[in-house]
Amino acid sequence: MTGVPDAALRVIAAAIEDYRTLVPPDRSTPALLAETIAEYLISSHWTVTLTAPDGA
Repeated sequence: MTGVPDAALRVIAAAIEDYRTLVPPDRSTPALLAETIAEYLISSHWTVTLTAPDGA
């Protein structure tokens, strides 16, 4: 549906679950979560490529 492979979505879900478990709520930020997800994807040998959205 999103064009993101199921295997990548599973890595993202694992990163989110670990983040929720390991990072205290008072230290949790969207930026840190995004960084954690990127680290999990990269360590799982996915390539993270930044592209500008259409019309940007």
